[in-house]
Amino acid sequence: MKIRANGIDIRYEISGSGPCVVFAHSLGSDLSIWESQKSALATRYSVLRYDIRGHGGSEAPAGAYDFDRLAADVVGLLDALKIERASFVGISLGGMIGQALALAAPQRLDRLVLADTTGRYPPEAQATWPERIRQIESAGLEPLVGPTLERWFTAPYRAAHPRWRSASAASSVPRRRPAMSAAATRSPRWIFSTG
Repeated sequence: MKIRANGIDIRYEISGSGPCVVFAHSLGSDLSIWESQKSALATRYSVLRYDIRGHGGSEAPAGAYDFDRLAADVVGLLDALKIERASFVGISLGGMIGQALALAAPQRLDRLVLADTTGRYPPEAQATWPERIRQIESAGLEPLVGPTLERWFTAPYRAAHPRWRSASAASSVPRRRPAMSAAATRSPRWIFSTG
């Protein structure tokens, strides 16, 4: 489903009933990465998964996206769905959004889970982003799938789980306009923050 929030159409799925838990994905993925968690939790919780601005089925307006805007997207989504408070689970980029949300609207959070994320990138990590942006602009996200999966999963795990092998995973990468994904990685507060 889609709903208008914070000036854009945001794709979301809500399953189950009970206290709300919001799930935010990593850069270059979409709400589907939380499928197992949805299945496990929907018997006790309202599981709200959404596509971050510029990802999956959510709108991808031109320009850089900073964390204030991405946190405001979450607040807007909660408002549009008439959810006053929720727990928030974010992985990688989603965890960075969770940190911004906790600073901007702590009264909206019951609990905060930050997984495989950071509050800032050190200079050596910042140096890798221009090449990733160039690759996204020229060829889309597919060339990044293999290296990403190699960072996320060991070779034995990938061998035992066909979904996470480089060749097969590339076909499941959510299609989006490359320029929008690259724009999302450019925002100085978003990726290049050193403070």
